[in-house]
This record gives sequence, C-alpha cells and structure tokens, in this order.
Amino acid sequence: MNKPKILVIGSVCNISGYSEHARTLVDALMTLDDKIDLYIQNTQWAMASTDIKYVNKYGNLLEKTHNFLATRADKDGNVNLYGVFDMSFQVRPPNEFQKVTPFDVGVTAALETTSAPGNWVNHCNQMSHVLVVSQHAKKNLVNTKAEDGSRIATPISIVPFGNNPSITTTDIYQEMGLTTSFNFLTVSQMAPRKNIQRMLAWFLQEFGNNEDVGLVIKSHTHNSSTADFHATRQYLRTFLDHIQPDRKCKVYFTHGNFSEERMLSLYDPNYIDCYITATHGEGFGIPIFNAACAGIPIVATNWSGHLDYLRMPTESKTGKKQIKSQFVKVNYDIAEVKQEHLMPGLIVEGCEWAYPKEQSFKVALRQAYSNNDQLKEGSQQLAEYVKQNYDISEIHKMYIDFVNSHLNNRTADTNDDQSTFFL
Repeated sequence: MNKPKILVIGSVCNISGYSEHARTLVDALMTLDDKIDLYIQNTQWAMASTDIKYVNKYGNLLEKTHNFLATRADKDGNVNLYGVFDMSFQVRPPNEFQKVTPFDVGVTAALETTSAPGNWVNHCNQMSHVLVVSQHAKKNLVNTKAEDGSRIATPISIVPFGNNPSITTTDIYQEMGLTTSFNFLTVSQMAPRKNIQRMLAWFLQEFGNNEDVGLVIKSHTHNSSTADFHATRQYLRTFLDHIQPDRKCKVYFTHGNFSEERMLSLYDPNYIDCYITATHGEGFGIPIFNAACAGIPIVATNWSGHLDYLRMPTESKTGKKQIKSQFVKVNYDIAEVKQEHLMPGLIVEGCEWAYPKEQSFKVALRQAYSNNDQLKEGSQQLAEYVKQNYDISEIHKMYIDFVNSHLNNRTADTNDDQSTFFL
C-alpha cells in the first residue's frame, strides 16, 4: 500500500513567526517518514529574509516537491493538484487557505484583533480542520462573522509553539558592550501592531535620565538586509532624539539574520532584567514566550495570545487552586484599529484590539525596576512550568497524533473545480 502523500504549504525558509510555525510542523512530520510521503511547497512570507540554513535543512524535500509538481505543470506553470495529495497543511493567514486535497488543514496564528475579516469564514470553511496557536487565536476566528451572518463551522484546535531545550546559547552581550547595570529587552518588528513607538516614548519618560538603565532593541522594518539595518537604525535615532535628545539611559540596537542560537542568546538573565512590550495583541508572541522560558520578568499588555503561557496553575496557602499571572500586567482599553493599522485582507476597518494604558505601563516599568528580585522568583516558577508544558517534543507529538488520528478517515476527493497551485 502506498504511503499517503502529505503536502505542507508554508514559508519554511524565511525568518518570521509563521516560518517558525511551519518548521515546527515539518520537523514533526519528518519523524513519520515510515508512514507518510512528505512534500513541502515553500512560500515567501511578505518581505522576510531567507535563511540559507533552512534551505539546506529542507533542501531534499523542497527539490523532491519541485520535481514532482513540475511533472504536472501546464505550459503556464499551473499545477493541477486534483487527486495528487491525500492531505495538506497550509501554514498561512486564512485568507490564503484553499481546497487542494480531500483533507486540508489550515494552520494559523489568526489575528491580534477581537475578530477577523468576514471573508475568512468561507476560506476556513473550505478546510477540514483549523489549527491555531492560542486560545486568543481561536476566539479571533470564533468571533468572526461573514456579511451573510455565517460563522466558521470547521473544527478549530490549539497546537501552540514549543520550547527547544537542546539549542545552546552564547554570550552575545560582551560583544555588544553593555555598560548599564539594569537592562530591559524588547524584540519586535517596527510595525504599528507592535505599538513600539509608544512603548519607547513611555520608556524614555520613565528612565531617560537614569544612566544605569539600558534598553536592548532587536528590530527590523521589513527584513534582515543591510539596507533595512541602516533605515531602521536611522528611524530609531530620529525618533528617540525627538523624544529626548539629551537622554542619559542607553539604547542598544541590534539587527540581522540571527541563528536560533544567537536569537535565544538575547534572553540572557545574566544581562537582561526585564522583557517589555506594549503590544496591541499577539496571536502567540514568540519573543514573550522566549523571555518566559528564560525566567526573565515580563511587562506586557494583559490581553491576547501570550496569556496562555504567562498564567499558570498555583495553590494558595489554604489549598485553593487558582490561575496566577506571573508577569507585570498592563491595563488596556479595547477599541477599533486606526487607519494607519490597516493591512489589506488582514486587519480591516471594524477590527478591534488592545490599547495599553500609558500610566499603567509606566507603573509596570517602575515595578519591574524596583521589585526585580521579587519578580524573578515568580518568573523562575513560570519558566519551569512553561518548559515542562511547552516542550518541543510535546508539540511535535500533538502534530503527530493529529495526523495519525485523521489518516484513517480519508474520503474521496470531491473537488469539482480542479484546484490548481502556481509553482
């Protein structure tokens, strides 16, 4: 009996959150080599950089897929996927989901907002199942309504991101030349949804005159290119000088195509005392997750995907079981996104997300600075909980169990429109 053919569509070679998600899935499926025939159709995530490490890692599967699909391409390069694959995993925003096999699985972080565009309903309903990364992402889809009032009927399950304890880290802060005794860290794209400009302004208003305080920023605007480095650095310089040209605190900027080892080395509790974000919302929030795994105190908006792992079950002195937040919570208001936040097909008019409150964020910063030793105790407890419950082996097992449970339920393809996929 031939092994079932499974196609993964996603940006496995880029540097992005969706790419991390795609690689976690592919790595899990690669362990089923004796049961499935795996193919990867690599896609490009926006303007994200490509990492040659992943091109090499998945090169054999990428070449295998290219050669296989090329045999089915017409003169225009379109590939008829009708009856070719038994199952697909499509790691992308739902507006790009399409029916290509008898059992299609959409894999998505959904959106940072309270709901998604109405046209996502039809795309999600073309899937046999949808996998999301957090409770918030699931709510985002459940709350979504099409113009005709219909909702997403496809089953939605949660498979989160995972921590890989086998990745070794190095001391990168020696080469960066940190001279400050208390350091904050933030890792974020320079994008409106991350709210980084307001966060930086509030940070300077609190610590701009404190020469003992530093802020490490790992950021980019579009990708990891040299041109992007210069543009992002210049933007930050201009913005910070506008807020406080005579600041005494230190702001350290780093940029580029970091390896997994180098990226995780940013979250070094020997140098970093607190991770901060004033995000409007997260589907999951990989940088926040990395800080949690490292046992670093966290200041974050008290809303959206990162709450799944920043809260943990505890037991009170009286024996009462409860869920406790192990981070410094920033209060917020829920309101509609602004015009400058809109992203066609993704964040559209009418969507809502969190607006962190300035005073609450500043109070949280002061608390992280003044009570850091006390916060580190809770952060260490959180790290132990997260590393135990979000170990990458457990996440791989969730994907493997999902595949195994559905392979025996394959049905005949009823895709009458002869779906095509462009190579």
